[in-house]
Amino acid sequence: MTGRPAAWVAAFVVGAGTLAFAQKVIGPEEFDRAMKTVGAALEAAEESLGTASYVEAKTPLALSRQVLASTRPEWVALGQPDAVRLNREAVAALDALDKALSAATVDADFVTAALGDVNRACDACHAVHREGDAQTGYRIRSSPR
Repeated sequence: MTGRPAAWVAAFVVGAGTLAFAQKVIGPEEFDRAMKTVGAALEAAEESLGTASYVEAKTPLALSRQVLASTRPEWVALGQPDAVRLNREAVAALDALDKALSAATVDADFVTAALGDVNRACDACHAVHREGDAQTGYRIRSSPR
């Protein structure tokens, strides 16, 4: 985490706060914090993976996985079974990436493919359940597409 330590530290602090107060995310503010934590942690992990720092990538990936999984009850409460499924798929993609990074010999091509699976899983949910932009801010879409 040499390139962007501030982003990583911020992600960790927000993530730790999210997990310290609740094992599940409840409400729009906590959900927003959780998604920002996941995004920052994934960014830090991608940066580490880009320099083949596989061991270094594991910590932010673990944080992103834990925080993302903690958002599932919010989707259940909102009555969004599709989002629950997409959440499970994204968590499974993170687990597969972690498994690839845990191999005795890390296969860089497999890691790249697994990271692509993680990004596609996130994008699939965002395409249906997220609205807004970087200027106005992102939020859960009021009615899924």
